[in-house]
Amino acid sequence: MKIPGGPIFSSSDAVLEQSLNHRLAKQNVIASNLTNAQTPGYRAMGYEFEGQLQAAIGSSGNLAMRVSNEKHVKFAGANADGTVQADLHVKPTESIGNDGNTVDADQEMADMAETQILYRTTVELLNRKLGMLRYGINGGR
Repeated sequence: MKIPGGPIFSSSDAVLEQSLNHRLAKQNVIASNLTNAQTPGYRAMGYEFEGQLQAAIGSSGNLAMRVSNEKHVKFAGANADGTVQADLHVKPTESIGNDGNTVDADQEMADMAETQILYRTTVELLNRKLGMLRYGINGGR
């Protein structure tokens, strides 16, 4: 994962950036599901990226592989530049309404709340890092 800034910004900052982007995209998918909750025949969509993000940072104990060319072999779920490729899919469901709609509004609202909390937490982490940089630039004042 590339992020400009040299020694000031680290790979953890790139992970936070990827996380923010994907959480925003997930929130948009959830909002789309809720918007179409009354649309006959609408199939609820899911957006998964956490597993791919963990694989990209090597949190499973394996080192993350970097590639310099799109033709190089890489792990599943990532682009050649190391950015995470999310999985947008139709959610499997056991309950289908009489109109063929598969949106579970209660589950979607719970997912939206969870995603919002995680997004705000990530923003807070970035704000704290920027606050520490500001503190250092101002000479500890």
